[in-house]
Amino acid sequence: MPSIELENKKTILYDDIGKGIPVLFIHPPGMGRHVFHYQRRLSQHMRVILPDLTGHGDSSRVDMNIVTVKYYCEELISLLDKLHIQTAIICGYSAGGMIAQYMSIHYKDRIKGLILFGGYPAVLNPIFQLEHKAGMYLVKQNSRLLAKILAVSHTRDSKLRKVLFDHMNKAQVEVWFKYYNEVMNSNIIKDLKEISVPILLIDGSKSDLTNQYHSYYKRRTKQLRIVIIKRTNHQVPTKRWKIANKEIEMFINKISKRNAASKQENYDK
Repeated sequence: MPSIELENKKTILYDDIGKGIPVLFIHPPGMGRHVFHYQRRLSQHMRVILPDLTGHGDSSRVDMNIVTVKYYCEELISLLDKLHIQTAIICGYSAGGMIAQYMSIHYKDRIKGLILFGGYPAVLNPIFQLEHKAGMYLVKQNSRLLAKILAVSHTRDSKLRKVLFDHMNKAQVEVWFKYYNEVMNSNIIKDLKEISVPILLIDGSKSDLTNQYHSYYKRRTKQLRIVIIKRTNHQVPTKRWKIANKEIEMFINKISKRNAASKQENYDK
């Protein structure tokens, strides 16, 4: 398993598989890179990069006081730098989508496309806030129980459940808590207009708490495709991975063709 050392001497461990357009996947609080287990199959068509953010999984422990959305954004930009990747497509799942959106807004020259699994620009709904607070409460009171709940809710595959459960139990409890808290208190609705790259937003039809935010993207972004998968909750990357992966392939192909056409146009000039 490869790793890189950041300027602050922290180490990020990651999987880097496949060739082609690089796609960086960003996990939600606690879960780590294995939540994208089925997206590894995309490596047949593109370069798939799956890091554990610091304080998670196999990466270095980190002081919780420095953990913010901005911090993780800069950490991932450093990872791209170390891998000599000038531009990439980024994919954030759930709260990980907040980091992905922040990167798209503040590092426009590094991002070619944005994919969101159940992404949202803020946590405004009281029930949605309660869901985040419940996660934070469980992290502090019984993180192993939360890990079990999350593993069970993501897959029926007993082997994958164990992988997810074991990996989540490597996370720093205080960092897991802080990540939840930082996302819950973030609001980038006004900044959505700054996202200039194509966006693919995928979620389940039963995921009411995140689907309610789609209107913000429709009003403030231009290149947007929203895919709602029927009879599905929030856990799209594991529960409806075949449909999700196909949508990602089509999204990447469209961006590739657009980039090729742009290069040809510049060449002709």
